[in-house]
Amino acid sequence: MSNMNEVFSSKPQQIAQAIVRVSSQIFGKTNNINCIVLGDQSIVISIGQNLKKFNFKNFSLNKQSLLKFFDGNCETLIEGSELPKKLCKIDVFLIGFNKASKIISISLIKKILNFRKQKPLFLIEGGVPGNIDPCVSKLSNLFLYDLNDLEQFFSITQKNSLKDGEDFFIEDLDVNENLNSFVNGLNLNSSQKKVFFSKFKFFLDKNTDIEFKKKLFNFFEIFRG
Repeated sequence: MSNMNEVFSSKPQQIAQAIVRVSSQIFGKTNNINCIVLGDQSIVISIGQNLKKFNFKNFSLNKQSLLKFFDGNCETLIEGSELPKKLCKIDVFLIGFNKASKIISISLIKKILNFRKQKPLFLIEGGVPGNIDPCVSKLSNLFLYDLNDLEQFFSITQKNSLKDGEDFFIEDLDVNENLNSFVNGLNLNSSQKKVFFSKFKFFLDKNTDIEFKKKLFNFFEIFRG
């Protein structure tokens, strides 16, 4: 992860828009999404204030110190902490404390995903070196972004939006016959299909090469019965 405070201190509005766009790609309509912002870094608070303007199902901006939730070494949750319980109900989670401690560990995220019954979780690293163990990105149903990722995402969607007549790559995946034939051949259950389409939409949204997308959908045609 690059030094984000230098690059994004003036761009909280754009980053907030990128968060909403990625969240919609993963979970669907914004008014069905629960979002929390936790941290005391100024950039994180500014992004959170911009996120408040969007129509989330539930939104919370918590500026309290890291010690509110963790012990003096910021390594172990304090007894009775409500943070894990809160995170189990959260879809989108932005964190950024001034104290650089990897408090969001892979073991914690595994527990949260189990409580969520593997429903996807969108984590956003708001600081440098940050509070999230990057190893969590290896977990299934987990989307991890930092602010640099979101700035790039915003730039791509602004400058390289799909041309008229070509937005079916993103918006109409669920009814694309070639892709559905491929997915049906995998014998996935309904929950697994939802995760597949979410991640595939996410991949297509970040990839701006239209010709590559066309070749990809043509490839799926060989799986049609």
